[in-house]
Amino acid sequence: MASNNDTVQQYLDRLKKDCIEADQELNNAKAQEAFKKSALDKKKRWSEVLKDILATITETNRLGMIYLGTLERTRKYSKKTGKNAHLCIDAIKILICEAKQLLDCSEVLKGQIKVLTDRIDNKIPSKGPNSIIANLTALKTAEDDALNAIKDAINALLVTYRQEEELWGLLAGEKGLVYQVEGSYKLVTDGKKPDLEDCASCHPQKTPLFPMDDEACDFYTKTKHQYESTLDELKDLQKDVEVVSCKREFAQARKDALDKAYAAALAAKSCETTPAPAAKK
Repeated sequence: MASNNDTVQQYLDRLKKDCIEADQELNNAKAQEAFKKSALDKKKRWSEVLKDILATITETNRLGMIYLGTLERTRKYSKKTGKNAHLCIDAIKILICEAKQLLDCSEVLKGQIKVLTDRIDNKIPSKGPNSIIANLTALKTAEDDALNAIKDAINALLVTYRQEEELWGLLAGEKGLVYQVEGSYKLVTDGKKPDLEDCASCHPQKTPLFPMDDEACDFYTKTKHQYESTLDELKDLQKDVEVVSCKREFAQARKDALDKAYAAALAAKSCETTPAPAAKK
């Protein structure tokens, strides 16, 4: 019986040792699972941050490209309109020169009419409505009206010329719309206008700002690659969590089984050592 008791005690000691080891193994498995799940949660939150940043960059790029397209069309149309305005200036100059020549000719004609009228005024007795003098007088009146109309036309052309020059200056002048639009385009793409001098706080981009989804855009490229890398890491972490979760489940099952076995062994030993009740006479 002593030998049997020793064997039972050795079995119980071994079960107890196995239970302690199983408990330690379970705690280690739980710690590993918690660590991996924590890493997975952190990586998920970081991936969401990167996803939002990438979405913001993408939307900014979309709006930026629309704005650049608008600037380019505005530059194109303003440059064409400015060219037309310059051609109008040249055309008005020609009209003013032609009108001035016409005015000079009309002044000469007016003088000749006066000379002719003065020469024949006292030599022709008839001065009726159909006489030469009457016709010369009517011609002089018409000539005066023509001179006034030419002067009015020249004044109107001069006003139009000044307005057209102003329009050209606003469109294609030194600081006109074309210049401003081109400067805005450079500012959006390069981060700096051409006429701005370098200063301590100015740091022009080495690569174009737009399009942002171009490989030359370091920030977009790094963010995109980092997001894609994070997604791959998430997949790996998810697999790691599944592995450690399985290990924790196995450790839990092993501990539960050993605990039950140890409890059953203790119960069995207790039954063997309990004296049997005395028989009734």
